[in-house]
Amino acid sequence: MKRLLLMIKYRQYRWAARLLGLLGFVFFVSYFTADGLADIKIHQPSSDITLILIFVFLCFTGYLLGWVIEIAGGILLTLSAIFLSLYLHYIVNFSIITSIIYYGLPFFIPGILFITAWRIKILRKANYPLNS
Repeated sequence: MKRLLLMIKYRQYRWAARLLGLLGFVFFVSYFTADGLADIKIHQPSSDITLILIFVFLCFTGYLLGWVIEIAGGILLTLSAIFLSLYLHYIVNFSIITSIIYYGLPFFIPGILFITAWRIKILRKANYPLNS
C-alpha cells in the first residue's frame, strides 16, 4: 500500500512539473515578446539578448529532458533559471524582484518538482525492490 502511495505521489510531482513548466514557458514567451524584449533593448545591446536566449534555450532543453530523465532535466532547469535571473539582475540591471519573479520562477519551480519526483522514485525503488 505504501508503495502505491509513493507511486501516486511520484506521478503527481512529475505531472505538476510538466504542466507548470509548460505554463511557465507560455508565460515567459508572452511576457518576453510583449514587455521584456523592449526592456532589455533599452538597457543593453543585442549581445545580451543572445545570451538571454541561450539561457532560455537551456531552460527549454531542461524542460524537455525532464520529461524523460527527471533528475537531469530538473538540475538543468533549476540551474539555468538561477543563472538567468542572476544575469538579468547583475548585467542587465533589472531589479532583483523582477528578475526572480518574471524570469527565474517560471523555470525554477518545475525544476524543483522534477528533482522531487526523481527523489520519490528513487526512494520507492530503494525501500521496495521489485524482487521482493
